[in-house]
Amino acid sequence: MIKVVKFDVDYGYIKQELPDLITFHLNNLMEIEIEKTYLDGDEHELAQVELPNGLISIIENETIFYYIHIKDSKLYMTPYINGTTEGSIKLKIENFHSRFEARLTRYSYAIIDTYTEQMWELGYEPFVVGRKPFLLNEENMSGDPAIYLKITYENCITFLEYTNSKLDFAFKTNIINFLTSSSLKLDFHSANELVICYDSLKQTIRVNDLKRFKDIKLIKEFKLAVKEAIYLKINNNLYIINEHNKKLSIKTDEEKALLFKSSNVIAKKKQDHIELKGKIKYNTNIRPDTLITKAGMFLTKLHWNGESFLANLRIDKLQELENIHNTIFVAINNKKLHPLHQSSKFKDEKLVLLSFNVNQHAIILRRNAGDNLSIGNLPELKIYNANHKLKIKFAEKIAKLYKILNKNRNINVYFEKEASKAVESGKCIFEAVAKQKLNSKNVFILDKRSKQYSEMKQKWGHKIVERFSFRNYLYVFIADHFISSELSNHVINTRIFNDKLNEKIKMTPLYFLQHGIIFMKPHDDPKISGFHKKNMTNNIVKSVVSSDVEAQEFNVMGYNDFDIMKTGLPKLDGARVKKDAKKITYMPTWRPWEEGEVFNGKITQTSYYQSLIDVIEAFDKAGMLDRLQIAAHNKFSQFAKSHFKKYQNIFVEDPTDTLTNSAIYITDISSIILDATYHGAYPIFYWKEFDSIIEHYGGSTPVNEYNAPGTIVYSENELVNTVKEIIDKNYEIPEKIEENYKRINEFADNKNTQRVINELIKDNVL
Repeated sequence: MIKVVKFDVDYGYIKQELPDLITFHLNNLMEIEIEKTYLDGDEHELAQVELPNGLISIIENETIFYYIHIKDSKLYMTPYINGTTEGSIKLKIENFHSRFEARLTRYSYAIIDTYTEQMWELGYEPFVVGRKPFLLNEENMSGDPAIYLKITYENCITFLEYTNSKLDFAFKTNIINFLTSSSLKLDFHSANELVICYDSLKQTIRVNDLKRFKDIKLIKEFKLAVKEAIYLKINNNLYIINEHNKKLSIKTDEEKALLFKSSNVIAKKKQDHIELKGKIKYNTNIRPDTLITKAGMFLTKLHWNGESFLANLRIDKLQELENIHNTIFVAINNKKLHPLHQSSKFKDEKLVLLSFNVNQHAIILRRNAGDNLSIGNLPELKIYNANHKLKIKFAEKIAKLYKILNKNRNINVYFEKEASKAVESGKCIFEAVAKQKLNSKNVFILDKRSKQYSEMKQKWGHKIVERFSFRNYLYVFIADHFISSELSNHVINTRIFNDKLNEKIKMTPLYFLQHGIIFMKPHDDPKISGFHKKNMTNNIVKSVVSSDVEAQEFNVMGYNDFDIMKTGLPKLDGARVKKDAKKITYMPTWRPWEEGEVFNGKITQTSYYQSLIDVIEAFDKAGMLDRLQIAAHNKFSQFAKSHFKKYQNIFVEDPTDTLTNSAIYITDISSIILDATYHGAYPIFYWKEFDSIIEHYGGSTPVNEYNAPGTIVYSENELVNTVKEIIDKNYEIPEKIEENYKRINEFADNKNTQRVINELIKDNVL
C-alpha cells in the first residue's frame, strides 16, 4: 500500500490518495499520477517543469521511500538521496567530529557511531521538521562537541546534536521558507541558532529567545538589504523582518497579531461567482496575490486597491473542491500566509454567510470556529432553496406562539439517520410510546421517500411528520426533547448550515439511543473525537449503553454515570436471523475522510471502493458470488447499480435488511457486526486495512485480536477460506467469541425498550 509521508502544499495539492494510486496537482501546471506498479525501486523522470528546486512529496511503498522533487527544471521520483544518480536528491553533509561517519548505502547514507559501532540508515529525517532521537541513554564524552553533523538540502537544515537534558543524540531539522524576495540569507549554526547574513555581515539569534521575546533587534547594516518587509516561515512559524520606528528587527507571534490589525469580509452571490470584498489593515505594505485552500488548491487571484481587496470565486470551480470543508487562505505565489479572517470587532454574528444549491451541489460559505472563512462543497439539500429558507424563518416565529399555548405539555421529537428511515431504536421507542395515552406530544420525522413512510403514516397519521415540510421545521423549534438513535442534527440532515436551525438543534436536550454499540471505533482522543463530552455540541442528556464495558468507553470520553442509561439497544428486542438465512454480508465501516470523493462522484478513487472490489473479486474467483451481498454506503450502492452489470445485484439498498438474512457477517470495525451477532450471524473481522483505518480515525481502539467478538482475517484468501470452514462447521460460533460478545452486550431478555421508557418516565420526559 502506498503511503504519503509528506507533501508540500506550496507546490500544489493531493487530488487523491489510494492504496495503489496517488494523484497530485502541481500548481495549476499539470496533474501527476503515481501508480504502485511505478514504485519499482528505481528512479524516474516524470516531467519538465519551470519551478524552483525543492522537495514536493515523500511516498513510502514496501519500506522504500521515494522522493518526488524538482531538480534543474526536471521533476523526478527517486529512492536515492546519496547523489549517485542523475535525479537523486543531493545532500551536503558536514562532519564536525570523528565520532560519527556517513557512509554511502544503496539509496542513502549509513550514520555510524564509531564509539559504539551502532548504525542507522538515514531515511526521510532531514526533510521533516522536528526532533528525531537517534541514540538514547547515551553520555557525551568529555571534550566532545554538542554538534556532530550538519545535513543540508535546499531549505532543509538538519543537525545531529547531543542534548544533555535528555541524554540522547537526535536529528533536529529546521525548514526555512521565504514568502517574499530577500537579499538576506539565512542559515543555522545549530538547531537553536539562526544566522542572518548579508555580504560579509552575520548576526546569530537564538530561536528560543526570539519565540520568547517576539522581537529581536537586528544590526543596522542590514537595512541596505531590507527595502521592504521580508516575510518567511521557519518550521511553519511566521517571521517578519522590517524596520519600524527606525528600528530594524525580526519579529514572530501568532499570525493574526503579527500580520494585521483587522480584517473585514463581505460576501455576495453573483450569477456565476461569489464576490468577496473587504479590507485588511496589514501592519506592513504586503499585498498577497491569491486565495488557496488549506490543501493547496488555487481558488482565485486577489486584486487590491489600497487596503481594500476584491476576489471572485467561480462557482463551477467550487464544485470541484475535493474536501467537504475548505478553509480559505490568503497566499503569496501559492504559499499560505494566513486564513481569510473576520475580525470580532465587526460584531457580525452570522456563521453562515451564503448557502445555495447548484448542479446537485450545495455551496456553503461560512465562518468556522476561528472566525476564518470556509467553503463547503456538499450534496444539494432542500433547506438551501429560497422557499425553504422562508419556511424556516416563518416556523421560528410561529414556534414562539405555539409554545405559549402548549406550555404545560412536553413535545418529544423522534427520528433516525437523516430522518430518512424508521428501522432503528428511534422507531421502537416511538411506537411503544405512541400506543400509550400520555400528557406529552410525540412525533416522528420521516422522509416521504423512505420505504417505511407509507406504513408509518397509515399507522400513526399526523404523528408522522414529513421531512423538509413546514411541520418538520416547526417541530425543531418547539421540541422539548429529541429522542433518537442519531445525534440531534439528523432531525433534518447530517450537516446543517442554517444559523437559526443549528442554534435550536444544539440546545435541545437529546436522549441518545445509539445506532450501535460503541466499542471498536477510536474515540479516546479528545483532540480528534467530536463525540468526546468536552467537544460535544449537542445537548446530550443521557446515552444508552449495553454493558459495563461500553459504559467504561463513555467514561473515557468524559461522560459520568448520570449521563448513561444501561438499558441495551431497543432495536435488538426480539431480533433474530431467519431460519433459512444463507447470505454472507460484507459491510466495511464508512470512511469519513473520503466523503469528498464520494459526494463529488469520484467513488472509484477511494480506498472504500478498492476494499469492496477486492472482496467481491475474491468471492467471484472462489465461485461463491451467489452467497455474497454488500451492505455499502448509500452513494456507493447507487453507483454500483448504475455501473456494475455483473455485480449490481449483490448490493443491498438498506443494510438493516442484511441483519435477518445473513448467516455470516463480515466487517472491519463497523458496529453493525454486533447487531448481526445478536441476530445469530457468525462474525468475521476482515482487518487487511485495520491499522490504516484506525490511524485515519485517530486515537486508539479497545478492540484487539484477543477480545474481538469474532474471527479475525487479514487477507482476501484467508477470508474466503475461513468462510468455507465456517459453512462446513454449520456456522457454529466458538465459545470464546460468545464470551467476548457477552462482555460487550450484556442484555438478551428482549426488555431493552421498556428499560428506556422507564428512564424517560423517571426523567419526566413522557
